[in-house]
Amino acid sequence: MKKLGFRIGTVILAVLILFSAYFVNFVEVKMETTDELAELFKTLSKDAAEGAAVYEDISVKRAIDIVRGKDDLSPVFESKGPIYWPPELHVLNSRIITVAVCFVFMIAVALFLLIFSICSKNRLAPFIAGAAGVIADIVMMVAFRSAATDIYTGKVDLSGYLIDRLLGTGVFTTLLGSLAGSAIKFVFSLCGLQNAFLFLFIGVILWAGINYLVDLGDPKAKEAAQAEKEAKAKKKAEKKAARAEKAEA
Repeated sequence: MKKLGFRIGTVILAVLILFSAYFVNFVEVKMETTDELAELFKTLSKDAAEGAAVYEDISVKRAIDIVRGKDDLSPVFESKGPIYWPPELHVLNSRIITVAVCFVFMIAVALFLLIFSICSKNRLAPFIAGAAGVIADIVMMVAFRSAATDIYTGKVDLSGYLIDRLLGTGVFTTLLGSLAGSAIKFVFSLCGLQNAFLFLFIGVILWAGINYLVDLGDPKAKEAAQAEKEAKAKKKAEKKAARAEKAEA
């Protein structure tokens, strides 16, 4: 019964990781300005706030909705033509690819936990998978923040591209582009998804570790494990003997 409970708990954690990956906000995009420009931007964006002309949270679900034309931001991108990869981002390619690989890896770990827990009651594999998920999440955070810092400090200048996408073209946009270096900064930061992944993978580690320790201190669990080990050894020996008899025949 305890082993069934462990498997159910691990499945629940894996499902929560997958749900978080789809629904929880992944990245926050904010355009910081001087107070004077912020007042001006309040007439241009319903999301404008003090010191921020543009403020958007993006999840995987919302990104899909934007592409499918079902989000408030969809017309902004549709009216400017197809989305292309800005040449300015090429210097960040390795870090952006690292973020993407880590994200996909964590999804794969969650799928592994889901399938493995349905098929097996082993504690060690979920423990290792949880640890791998934590490491991938930390690597993703470091790579993302490194890239975001380069954009914020102006080392990688995306002002022209983003202003064009968010506010359109024209004389006013051209003026904003000329002021971008000193008055406008784009801030990219990870949202709740990084913490959701971190806490859930730590939860997998603790869940597997606690159940393993409980079994270590339970004489009945030790006896059951030994009996299972002996049964497997017996079955293996029987198969080996059957193959030997077949070979002789």
